[in-house]
Amino acid sequence: MKRYLKYCMVVALYFLCWMAVIYVVFKKCSANDHRNRITYMNRMTEQISQTGEMPDLEDFPDEDRAIDIRIYSSADRVPGWVGGEDNTYVWTLKDENGNITGFVRYVFKSNTANRMFILAELSAFVFFIPLVVCWLVMDRRVLKPFRDFSDYPEKLSKGLTSDGLPETKSRLFGKYVWGMNMLSDKLEYDRKEIERLLYDRKKFISTLAHGIKTPVANIKLYSEAIGAGLYRGGVPDENDSKIAEKINKNADDITELVRGILEDPGALKSSYNPKFESFYLQDIKDKLIEDFQNRCMVNNTPFEVELTGNPLVTSDIGMVIKCLTQLMENAIKYGDGTGIKVKLYRQDDVTFFSVINNGVTINKEEIPFLFNCYYRGSNSADKEGSGIGLYEARSVARSLGGDIIMNISGNKTEVLMYVTKV
Repeated sequence: MKRYLKYCMVVALYFLCWMAVIYVVFKKCSANDHRNRITYMNRMTEQISQTGEMPDLEDFPDEDRAIDIRIYSSADRVPGWVGGEDNTYVWTLKDENGNITGFVRYVFKSNTANRMFILAELSAFVFFIPLVVCWLVMDRRVLKPFRDFSDYPEKLSKGLTSDGLPETKSRLFGKYVWGMNMLSDKLEYDRKEIERLLYDRKKFISTLAHGIKTPVANIKLYSEAIGAGLYRGGVPDENDSKIAEKINKNADDITELVRGILEDPGALKSSYNPKFESFYLQDIKDKLIEDFQNRCMVNNTPFEVELTGNPLVTSDIGMVIKCLTQLMENAIKYGDGTGIKVKLYRQDDVTFFSVINNGVTINKEEIPFLFNCYYRGSNSADKEGSGIGLYEARSVARSLGGDIIMNISGNKTEVLMYVTKV
């Protein structure tokens, strides 16, 4: 704030100095005009007194000549005012003895208005310069950064950011950028922590479910033995058989619950409610470049986004970007760093988003399992992750009427997402 207060003081001082310059210039010009006119009227009056006639005006410069000169006798009444805005002056004619013999009335063209107009135009132009400079500085240092930062909190809340805000030296936004990046890191840490806890929860439930299967199987064996009368010398008892049947039915219910727990891929399936809207694929391209161009440059990874045409698509742009962000994160994490290419195109009513990275670090046999919840491939031993990203991405894609598939060809890994309007 103090820094910008200094700017305001400098601008105010600039205006005061310019006003002082205008005042000095105007006073000097007025003094020069008055001095030239005095000289002119002295010479004219002296010649008229000596000759009684009008002298030759060619001897005087045009800018110094009076536009009207009238000679009056001492008995005449001289019309007009002396001085004033009409530049009227009256000089006396005297004889050799100093007696007044008449008057000469001079009327000069007024240059004050013209000069004031010129000074006013020049002043307006000079005053306009610092205003334009102030606007440009404000737009560059305040408005532009604010426009760039305005949509970041919304993207942060939706998990659509892959990198923090770029650092800035601006004192206005430096602390804001620092705080938002801290918030982004905290949210990312919390997200990973939640994924870890969910993974531990699933592992605990799976372990517990597997542990229940064996005693339940034993219970079923005992109930069948009781129903067959094994413990009564091989003679079944009607009441024992009814009780054994009930025990067996409860054991089957428990077995069914355990089977459901084991077959549920993590009990993590979220309900996605897409908000369909129309947008152009160019919007997706711009977003990918904005989020990953600088990051790939830092990693020395060639990055390219290829857009075929610019069709209008109807889908949930936020969910599409979220899925592509996950696919790009995997491409950066598991690729060999020699190149990543994204293809965006549309065929009929289906829109395709293809992420291709150089380097194959996983076996083709593992592809069917990569989209299962908590499954981590053989290439993830030294990489952070929880095995949830691709599972959630496929769930989102399916909620948009599409799916995600993976293909390995040569030295390239392609993950293709397609969506349709549903």
